[in-house]
Amino acid sequence: MAEIISGIVTAIAIIILSRLLTRYITTRLFAATILVAIAFIYVGFSLKDNPVNLLVIEITFALALYFMATVGYTRNSRLIAYGIILHGIWDIFHHNKFAIKTDIPVYWPTYCFIIDIIDGLYFLLVFKRDKKVS
Repeated sequence: MAEIISGIVTAIAIIILSRLLTRYITTRLFAATILVAIAFIYVGFSLKDNPVNLLVIEITFALALYFMATVGYTRNSRLIAYGIILHGIWDIFHHNKFAIKTDIPVYWPTYCFIIDIIDGLYFLLVFKRDKKVS
């Protein structure tokens, strides 16, 4: 339960930070940066006492999200939001080593899932609204 509450609080903090930083950077750049950062978190976990095949899986997925962030930033912002939501789905595969057996802290997949879904949906709404305004 603590990871759910912590995830909600963190997601809200990210949303507030994105709003506060809009005078300095675009929401698109902020969201793309978030996506790139979260993409490589599991790579970091996989570097500690995990087999090489898991490292390859984590790097491959991280690079796919990096590609989504790059294309989303240059072509279609919604791709960034979808990438963040996709990372939330990736979290599910790590929950209790459901499909991906990378050794990670037990609380992490739930905590990260909550953040990814809330923030992904938030950025999706922002980017859809911004598209209608333009």
